[in-house]
Amino acid sequence: MTLYMYQASYTAKSMAAQLTEPHDPMEAIRPVLCELGATIVVAGFPFGEYDVLIVYEAPDDVTAASVAMAVAAAGEVKSAKTTRLLSGQEWLESLRKRRIVTTRKARQPHDRQRQLPEPLQNRDRSADAIRSSPTVERRAHLTVNVPAVPSRAWPGTGHRYW
Repeated sequence: MTLYMYQASYTAKSMAAQLTEPHDPMEAIRPVLCELGATIVVAGFPFGEYDVLIVYEAPDDVTAASVAMAVAAAGEVKSAKTTRLLSGQEWLESLRKRRIVTTRKARQPHDRQRQLPEPLQNRDRSADAIRSSPTVERRAHLTVNVPAVPSRAWPGTGHRYW
């Protein structure tokens, strides 16, 4: 099953009710998640922006959305956020895929290349003197990969933008 992290902030009314009559909110949330096919892995009460954090397992994204809607429908939270968590295996797969994409991109022959500009102090010298300069010869071999970015025009103006 997939892991999800649910973070929520209580409404002022909900917080006041908990202060008046303290209870563990997980006792109310756990049955709702079970009805929807989700299981709580860990829960806690962080300091900061959110008042409650729940990590739970659910079979799919639709179930995770149902969990968020069910909790919101109870009217106890003013804001909430659900985040899908990658397992260690999924994280490794994503790293491997990124490496494949990087390797393929490096092999593509159509990458645009451009030489670095000449230093300003050489601008007064003749072209032959610049070409024979060892500093410039070394720099002539330095290239920078510039990604191909299509240029577009603003509608009706002819002005170019990236």
